[in-house]
Amino acid sequence: MKYFDLHADTPYECYRRGEELSSDNLAVSIEASALFDDFHQTFAFWIPDNEPKPYSLYRRMMEDFKKKCKGLPDNFSFSFSVENAKVIERDIGRLYEIKNDGVNMLTLTWNGENLIAGGCKSEQGLTRFGKGVIKEMNKLGMVVDVSHLNDKSFFGVINIAERVVASHSLCRSVFEHKRNLTDEQIKLIAQKGGLIGVCFFPGFLGGDTFLMLHRHIYYLLEMGLENNIAIGSDFDGAAMDTRLCSTADVKKLYFTLSEMGLTDRVLDKIFYENAKEYMLNL
Repeated sequence: MKYFDLHADTPYECYRRGEELSSDNLAVSIEASALFDDFHQTFAFWIPDNEPKPYSLYRRMMEDFKKKCKGLPDNFSFSFSVENAKVIERDIGRLYEIKNDGVNMLTLTWNGENLIAGGCKSEQGLTRFGKGVIKEMNKLGMVVDVSHLNDKSFFGVINIAERVVASHSLCRSVFEHKRNLTDEQIKLIAQKGGLIGVCFFPGFLGGDTFLMLHRHIYYLLEMGLENNIAIGSDFDGAAMDTRLCSTADVKKLYFTLSEMGLTDRVLDKIFYENAKEYMLNL
């Protein structure tokens, strides 16, 4: 089986706890990667909303984590994203610096607001500075990640951004939660050829983890998004169901969804092919 995950907060956990990628205390680890023929992880560098020196924190995390990514097995590849564009502070030029670090996707906010836009716990929309940031990201070929945005910010972003992904989100029509996407938002992402990374966090699912993941995925399939669905677990960033709390449990999810009626062809697209085609051709 091949697996591509659009979002895990492992770098922050490694930095905060002083862990190595070989640690069995992490949801994403070298040991778990051995279960897959091909495993690609997008590692998200999370910046807390209340961090007073976001770029400084990012630099320390990046330096720390790059050392921990050395000597990985041949089947384990990775890319980087940053969760919370607060990282660039007031300097659009920092986009070039994080791009040079290998960051190809930027989640514009976390739950609060920053100089760019407003998260799901904010009423702020996309700012003038934020519009400039997105236009610069377009020039760099960076992916604009709309997970965590409030609705007002989302609709400001979607008309400007060229490459759009919701790296770890679900469907509001299946479960009413402001972190989940409306049908209109889902359709607009799909119209741009973007991805919806299905998130494993129980608080956004709305019930039994495996049953509700099937419902969210099936809903997206009914909308005609077979080529736009991916996985964005949010491992190492949220409290998960004990049955699906690490990369080691992903095969169990794949086979459970297969038993519930999803074909291997569709599952292979969702778990690997759609994300690989979109993200590795940047």
